[in-house]
This record gives sequence, C-alpha cells and structure tokens, in this order.
Amino acid sequence: MSDLRYLSRVLVVEDEAIILLDIETTLLDAGVADVRTATSTAEAITLIEAMPFDAAVLDLHLGTSGWSYEISHRLRAMGVPLVLSSGTTYVAEGFQEVPLLLKPFAADRLISTLLEVTAARLLVAAQ
Repeated sequence: MSDLRYLSRVLVVEDEAIILLDIETTLLDAGVADVRTATSTAEAITLIEAMPFDAAVLDLHLGTSGWSYEISHRLRAMGVPLVLSSGTTYVAEGFQEVPLLLKPFAADRLISTLLEVTAARLLVAAQ
C-alpha cells in the first residue's frame, strides 16, 4: 500500500458506519497521522471550523443530512484537496473536476486517488 505519512490530518465524512470504518482504517494503515470522522454536514462543519485538514474524503449523499456540497465548498475555499465517494455517477455542476470514487471501491483506489489530489503536498514533504 502507498505511503500517506505526509498527510497530517484527513477528514472523512460518511454516513454508513461500516464504510466509514473501512476508510478510516485504510488511511491510518497508509500512514495518515490523524483521521477525523463525521457522519453529517453539521459534524463536518464543526470539525472544519476547529482545525486544519490536509485532505478530505466526502460521501456525496449523507442520507438525512443531505448532500455534502456545503462541506465541499468550505474545504475548497480553504484550499483543501478532496475526493468524493458515491453509489451514483451524478455530480452537481461545479464539481465534475473533483475525483469521484464509485462505491464499492478498493483501498488501493482510495489511496491512489488521494495521492493524485495531494501530489503538491507530497512534493513539499519530499524536499
């Protein structure tokens, strides 16, 4: 598995507990120092306002909490690279350039996609 030790803190927003645990475990096993999780938009916004993140993995649709676009807007405004995950290929206008992982996805696909969106951070960490 690829090394993500250069990422200090990653936000994972997912409303399905088993998927959330799988993503969290994958990131920790890949070397991410701190993985913070949220299951709703409100929880995610509280975390975003409390601390900085190096990257984020966001479930596109958070059940009763709605869509994760508000979270995405905030993170993009802060320059945080992000990856969306979903069971559908539909992505709202303005988010087509954000990588989308279709569920179910393999751990190595998650890691490689995070490597792609955080490539600039990897270059800085290597220097």
